[in-house]
Amino acid sequence: MKSGIIRIVVACLTVLFFAGEMIAQDKKLTFGFRERIRNTFMNNNIDFNADNDDKEDFFRFRTNAWANYAFSPKFSVRLQLTNEFRYYTVTPKTGDFTTDELIIDNLFLHYTSGGKNPVALTLGRQNLIYGEGFILLEGGPWDGSRAIFHDAVKLSIKRGATTIDILGISNPRDDDRLPVLATTDLEKPTIGLPKSSEGKQWLNDGQENALGVYLVHNTAAKTRIDAYYFLKMEDPEPWIPAGNYLTDQLNLNTFGGRIQHPFNPRLTLTSEWALQMGSQGDISHSGLGGYAYLSYLLRPQKKCMLSAGFNYLSGDDPETEDWEGWNPLFSRWPKWSELYIYSHIGETIRGARRVAYWTNTLSPWIKLSRPITDKLNLTATFYHLQALQSRALANGMSGTGRGNEIQVLANMKFSPRWSGHLLFDYFMPGDFYPEPRDNAFFIRGEVMYTLQ
Repeated sequence: MKSGIIRIVVACLTVLFFAGEMIAQDKKLTFGFRERIRNTFMNNNIDFNADNDDKEDFFRFRTNAWANYAFSPKFSVRLQLTNEFRYYTVTPKTGDFTTDELIIDNLFLHYTSGGKNPVALTLGRQNLIYGEGFILLEGGPWDGSRAIFHDAVKLSIKRGATTIDILGISNPRDDDRLPVLATTDLEKPTIGLPKSSEGKQWLNDGQENALGVYLVHNTAAKTRIDAYYFLKMEDPEPWIPAGNYLTDQLNLNTFGGRIQHPFNPRLTLTSEWALQMGSQGDISHSGLGGYAYLSYLLRPQKKCMLSAGFNYLSGDDPETEDWEGWNPLFSRWPKWSELYIYSHIGETIRGARRVAYWTNTLSPWIKLSRPITDKLNLTATFYHLQALQSRALANGMSGTGRGNEIQVLANMKFSPRWSGHLLFDYFMPGDFYPEPRDNAFFIRGEVMYTLQ
């Protein structure tokens, strides 16, 4: 049965890959294909304890195939299919091979009135990315980078230099709304991505709904100003409960804004801040989050950039019954670190273990990015991470030093269709974590082919 499903998956992806070439003369119908192969090797990045055997080395194979059809210049539809499976070479469990599941990654209708000041409507499963992804990017953090979709409706209104988007989002706990071609064997659970007892891919810590307004204005001086408001409603059902988590619905208001201002052609300021207020049953929620940094073009002709700044995400005060920690809304993704999102699982946050739950952090940082050739760019980053609030450990309260982190990233562009990268991430934990506080590392290589 499993081998038959694998053949169906391969056949579907093969048809989508070659169909674009066969009907390329039909300009109403366009196709695309992307294959991403990653190898990841990591150790100690959850408990920072070398005595525990938690090394993992695995390959991730992600395939995207999509089609767009324009019924008219104003009305179109998009379909994207995605599959990602893993092969483990080093793991404390087993090195099983699995194709996982073929999902509908994007499926939406798009209408635009056209003209210089269009009104556009996008309805269905779609990707939503705003600013730097500080508030809105990831729709399902528990499936990693396999997909980032949201089930949403977006109404976009453009008037001159200003665009206003009105958003309605409804993201489920697992993908039960559209057909899924799964290969999960419930008697032999898939390692890696978490599955429910029914074999469904876990996406969120419960049902998440939101209403929002996002405004972008570009001034004549090339300054970009963003402003937004979101009302998010979370019905908690965490995958890894770690305490008495609240079962009441969380209603959270988030008000914020972002500015990107060039002082001159070489120096730019970027900053974003948001305030949160809400409640969950009898518990009040509040939070403050943001970042600020300066970017300076050291060598304009070489595009060598030096950036420095800090990130601030409020933490929960353990002395109060209320919750003061920052809620990352729809931004649970590796914005600042691939390694550190796994470390969040080692903390108890709102009564559960949560991946990529950025909160309780003050982190100054500095980054240098330099093109070596027209096909190779190197970036080196240093983070000093602090917690704003300590946490309860078995032997008392922790300290507030999360640790120091060094990242080196090489981005490569081999050709218009071939690209890749190599990432090295090294973390030295502080007294926010219990002893022995062994260092952790994360190494990843990627090769990607894109046809569109």
